[in-house]
Amino acid sequence: MAPEKRGIGYVFQQDLLFPHLSVEENLRYGRDLLPTTARRFELSQIVDLLEIGPLLTRRPVHLSGGERQRVALGRALLSSPRLLLMDEPLASLDQGLKSRIIPYLRHIRDDLQIPMLYVSHSVAEILELTGQVIVLDKGRAIAHGDFFKIATDPAVLPLVEEHGFENVLIVEIVAADAQRGVCEVLCHEQPLKIPYCDKPVGSRLFVGIRADDIILARNRPEGLSVRNALQGTISEIANVDGKQLLYIDVGRRLAAKTTLDAVEELGLKVGDEVYCLVKTHSIRIGPEVG
Repeated sequence: MAPEKRGIGYVFQQDLLFPHLSVEENLRYGRDLLPTTARRFELSQIVDLLEIGPLLTRRPVHLSGGERQRVALGRALLSSPRLLLMDEPLASLDQGLKSRIIPYLRHIRDDLQIPMLYVSHSVAEILELTGQVIVLDKGRAIAHGDFFKIATDPAVLPLVEEHGFENVLIVEIVAADAQRGVCEVLCHEQPLKIPYCDKPVGSRLFVGIRADDIILARNRPEGLSVRNALQGTISEIANVDGKQLLYIDVGRRLAAKTTLDAVEELGLKVGDEVYCLVKTHSIRIGPEVG
């Protein structure tokens, strides 16, 4: 089929908005090319969904990076696509902006029911949207399915390691202390302290913990500055280029990276109970769970 007949909305890594058009004119560009009967969404519906009403009269040069990316999303949606293809749409944004954009992507997925093919090198970014992945290497699909089931595949592990593996967990805030700079949360019924965030008690958030930032212990430690100790059971141990990647069930799978020396000295094996030690301020605060 000719590209214009495929019904695919495309969001680029760079927003590629038309600089000579206002935000509203950018949004209407694809929509106005469609027959009236083919228009699935009203302009006001998408504007409200992406919270870009105050931006409609501005030109792209006067928008922030996050605002431009939301307008690019809106332009793609108003072309009434059957599929949304997103090519590293958050790669040029800092972590704070990424955390603000991801909830909008979940709204698109859940509220508009548009299938999305989302391309990214960031495992954490993907896991905040879906657990279903296709892993590509040199143009070939080498694995697909639930990420945590394929992550130990010998063909997949080196790619995960190359881009840094970050666990993504869902937590619920039970207390907040701005003076101490921490929030107390529950993670699968286990207490955890995370950096302070201005969210009400009861809020559910995504948090990120890098596999490199987890220290394993046989027993609950005493006399350490590390404040978090998640208890779990080792479900799998994989070797990755001389490093050991251990999967620990703490209510969901958590990956921790260590050395073969550490595994041998601690006598770790599948089925053993361990404590995953994590410094509070090594935990990344993600967006709220939609």
